[in-house]
Amino acid sequence: MKWIIPPLPPLIKGGWGDLGLFYKMRHLKDLLKKLLHIEDTPERTALAYSIGIFLGFSPFLGFHTLAGLAIAFLFRLNRVAVLLGVWTNTPWWIVPYYMIATWVGMWVTGFWIDWATLNEIFQLGKDQGFMSSDFWNRIASQWGLLLSLGIGSLILCTLLSLVAYPLSLKWIRFYRSRLK
Repeated sequence: MKWIIPPLPPLIKGGWGDLGLFYKMRHLKDLLKKLLHIEDTPERTALAYSIGIFLGFSPFLGFHTLAGLAIAFLFRLNRVAVLLGVWTNTPWWIVPYYMIATWVGMWVTGFWIDWATLNEIFQLGKDQGFMSSDFWNRIASQWGLLLSLGIGSLILCTLLSLVAYPLSLKWIRFYRSRLK
C-alpha cells in the first residue's frame, strides 16, 4: 500500500514545519497590534478613550458602538480604547444619566413639562407598550422634551469627555511606566 501525500495548501508554501507556523503566528500578532493600535502613544490612546466617552454618552441611542467603530477606523484610533469609552455607559447608568441630561437640557432651553403630562405619557407606555406607535407619537408631540434630552446629553457628554482625557492619560502613563 502506497501513501499518498496530499499537496500543500497554497497558504503554507514553506511546509508543515514549526517555523512556518511560528512565522504565521508572528504575522497574526503584528496584524492584531496594527488593527487595535496597541502601540499608540498615551496621548492618542487617551484621546481615543475620551472620544469613546463622548459617543457613549451622546444622545444618539443605539448608534454608539457603530459610531465609535466608524470614527476609530476613520481617524485610525485605538479601537479598544474607543469601545471601552463607548461601553462605559452601561444599562445601570442609562436611566439616571439621561434623566439628569434631560433636566440640564430643560434648564438650558427653558422648556418644562408638567408632571401630569409626563405621567400620562408613561401610563400610555405601560398600557399600550413602550414600542407602540401611540406612545412614540405622544413623545414626539413633546418636541421640547426631545430637544432638552439632546441638548442636555450633548452638554454632559462633552464635559465627561473633557474630564476623561486627562484622567485616562495620567492612568495610561502610570500603567506604562510600571510595565518598564
